[in-house]
Amino acid sequence: MNPGNIPILMYHEIYGPAERLRLKGLTNPAYNLQADAFERQIAWLVENGIKALTIDDLVSGKPVNDGPAVCLTFDDGWKGNSLHAGPVLASHGLRATFFVAAGLIGRENYMTWDDLVRMQSCGMSVQSHALTHRPLAAMGEQDLLHELRESKQMIEDRLSVPVRHLSLPHGQKDDRIWEMAREIGYCSICTSDVGFYVPGSRGPWLKRISVGDGMPESLFCRVALGEGKALRKIAAVKGFKNALKKAVGFKTYRYFYRLLYGTRG
Repeated sequence: MNPGNIPILMYHEIYGPAERLRLKGLTNPAYNLQADAFERQIAWLVENGIKALTIDDLVSGKPVNDGPAVCLTFDDGWKGNSLHAGPVLASHGLRATFFVAAGLIGRENYMTWDDLVRMQSCGMSVQSHALTHRPLAAMGEQDLLHELRESKQMIEDRLSVPVRHLSLPHGQKDDRIWEMAREIGYCSICTSDVGFYVPGSRGPWLKRISVGDGMPESLFCRVALGEGKALRKIAAVKGFKNALKKAVGFKTYRYFYRLLYGTRG
């Protein structure tokens, strides 16, 4: 265990056994996690005395290294987050950060605003995953400003909560995003780059570790304990994908991504 490393775990959809068909064509299956596996992960964290922090906890400047901890994050705003993840977290008294694409809230397969109000009442943090879940780095300045500002305002208006943190749709980033986000009032940006959070760094770009059905429970435990060697293969796969995107271009990469996984996004 390395107490200096805090893993920011990145989840997407959490689903029950009968819901696999519902998810077909919606997202990369590698990002989804069965509800029973998620419950085992959370139980293991609790049994081993590992705290669950929010993104705000990490970047607030308050001491966070007084024992082992993880930061639990969820991207997109999928319905299973409220059906499965929220109740499991609440039953153990743990908190998490849910990054929602504000313009998708209430659509089929996504959480509703009422779902988010209930999640918030259980101590969950709701933050921005932009407005429409389109890649931000490819946008012109006006569209980028609209995505960042409108998603923040919409969540703040509907939930009466400050929105200070952003998660990048599709993991695409450039310096313009942070410059504009900072002006609007964001304090950090979660990426899909692989790595641990080191207390005191305070962002703005925060690395995370994706968790899905393909992660063995033994690897999850090593990652949760901040073991650096546990990230070698994960980082290598991510590095290969980034190199491929750069070589063929993001649009071409997404075209073949959709063909491979049968997704529409």
